Amino acid sequence: RTTNMSKVLQDSPFWPGKSGKNSSSIVELKHTLDHDNHETREAYRQIGLNDQLYVPRYNISLKEERDLAYDRLKKLGDKGLVSIYDFEKNPLRIFASHEMSGVIDASMATKMTVQFNLFGGTVLKLGTEQHRHILEGVDSLKLVGCFALTELGYGNNAVEMETRAVYLPETDEIEITTPSTLAQKYWITNSAVHAHYAVVFAQLEVNQQQEGVHVILVRIRDDNGTPMKGVTIQDMGHKFGCNGVDNGKLWFDKVRVPRKNLLNRYSDIKPGSNGKMEFSSTIRSRRGRFLKVADQLLSGRLCIASMTLGGLKLAMTIAIHYSYSRYTVGPSGKSDAAIISYQLQQEALFPLLARTYALNFGLNYIKDKWVEINGGKQTFEKIANETEVLILCCVIKALLTWHAERVASICRERCGGQGYLSCNRLGSLIGNSHATITAEGDNSVLMQKVTKELLTLFQHEDASSSWTWTSTFNLKNFGNFDWNSATPEMFLEIFKYRLATDLKELSEDLSQTMATGGSIFDAWMHHLSNKIQHCARAYGEVILLSSFILNFKLKFQVETKEMLLATVRLYALSQIRDDVLWFTTHGILGNSDVSLLDEAWSASVKNLEKFAVDLTEALGVINTMTPIAEDWAHFNKDNNQGELLQQFRSRL
Repeated sequence: RTTNMSKVLQDSPFWPGKSGKNSSSIVELKHTLDHDNHETREAYRQIGLNDQLYVPRYNISLKEERDLAYDRLKKLGDKGLVSIYDFEKNPLRIFASHEMSGVIDASMATKMTVQFNLFGGTVLKLGTEQHRHILEGVDSLKLVGCFALTELGYGNNAVEMETRAVYLPETDEIEITTPSTLAQKYWITNSAVHAHYAVVFAQLEVNQQQEGVHVILVRIRDDNGTPMKGVTIQDMGHKFGCNGVDNGKLWFDKVRVPRKNLLNRYSDIKPGSNGKMEFSSTIRSRRGRFLKVADQLLSGRLCIASMTLGGLKLAMTIAIHYSYSRYTVGPSGKSDAAIISYQLQQEALFPLLARTYALNFGLNYIKDKWVEINGGKQTFEKIANETEVLILCCVIKALLTWHAERVASICRERCGGQGYLSCNRLGSLIGNSHATITAEGDNSVLMQKVTKELLTLFQHEDASSSWTWTSTFNLKNFGNFDWNSATPEMFLEIFKYRLATDLKELSEDLSQTMATGGSIFDAWMHHLSNKIQHCARAYGEVILLSSFILNFKLKFQVETKEMLLATVRLYALSQIRDDVLWFTTHGILGNSDVSLLDEAWSASVKNLEKFAVDLTEALGVINTMTPIAEDWAHFNKDNNQGELLQQFRSRL
């Protein structure tokens, strides 16, 4: 029996030497998906192969789990694989580090995004020369920071936070106070155990004038790890995922810091013409100041999207590898059929794989857009494009993290009982994905923001963005539409038509509300929510398909082009099929059309079977650190208690 099982595993196309990992198509696709910083990405891929620190551990205490995430991140910094100065020299490297860390350890990746983006990035972008000395300890983690924005009573409405920062002219200090239970800083990553400093968001008061939310650098622990005077730190304890992250709660009781600790790139407290200390700002409105000081959340959404992409690539690789090596009943009644041959397994996994490709291409496009407006000097053109980048960062974070949750859940189910074992990592990916859905902005709230900004552009007929809703789709000619011969460009016109229709209908609904004296708030929050969410998703799918087509047009060899065409077709058909209610209620699809669509979708799933191995290998997860994606029969020979470390050591 053991011999037969070994032969079955060795028959898998993913067995070492079988899959053709160096085939030109796989190399082309992997290079395109990776997009940038290829040497850095390869260095991350080698980590799990050679360093036992990064082998997943399970039966350990909460303290050990947190220390492990810290030690792993510190080693990355010591190796120079991630740096706060990447924001100035090579910002795409920050996002690449997050994606590759998402494959290794989501807790480590979460601590990374707070240390390097939210804390370090905020000091770098909002501070001035007098604050740069803080950055020297960020890469080495000699100085760990946290991002104290969210309050218990003020999550999505952070601009109304209660924490106060009052300037005291008699001592030239800023005094920070937590005035109520609802004002405590909440969910603060790194704060419970490791952080020395916090960038604290607070309502600034100068000369008895309220100047809006600003950011102050505050020491919260001394070098021995003891909380500073007036600072209370509470541990939030165990969560159902990402327990290597030490989330905490912060209270400030008249904590005083020097005036220079105000991050003062845009606002400052300095002597006025009469010698008295006065507040000044280059940003007029209080809300505008809040949006500027919270700007790091934008790159934070790309960091979260990137680390989530790494995790969902891992989940897809685990499930598809196992599906090719797990044999069960075939036509003969023997266990001689790989479960990937079943229609059930293919229709569960292959559409997810196709969408993963679309999201990867979409994220690459959006990262480039973010770099365009954040690199070099500000220009009028960059400022004009800021709204588009804001929309893009919001929509990609939402679409990617929702997809990751779906991928993790379905892959776990499709791997049966093996998927439930911690050592096979799919369970942790479910918990991790749920964390990302509400981190850096609740997805559904972000989608409201997307639609709000789109409506503003649409109603003003912004020519620079008109391509997103201009469509040549003609409903009259749709009766002769052939799903099997439709090109990606044809699908794009359908996607654009859906978006244009959504925007037009929403605009008319809101105009009607105003014309009848109704409340816009009431309409937006209580009556049009479904349309608002649908519109934002429709926009996101236009971006994904447009980005996919841009990559499809690159110079690939014929075999690679064929693989990408099959993938983009399945992605597009899946989106229309998933939204069939909208297409039928808008008169685009009739009953017979829906049947033809479903047939075309099933055929497209089946067609992807011949490319699935190469498409999976091109995701670039060379070491899943899970038994079921590798030699799971060998793993189960010994009493390993569900841990991988012993076999890793023996392999070395």
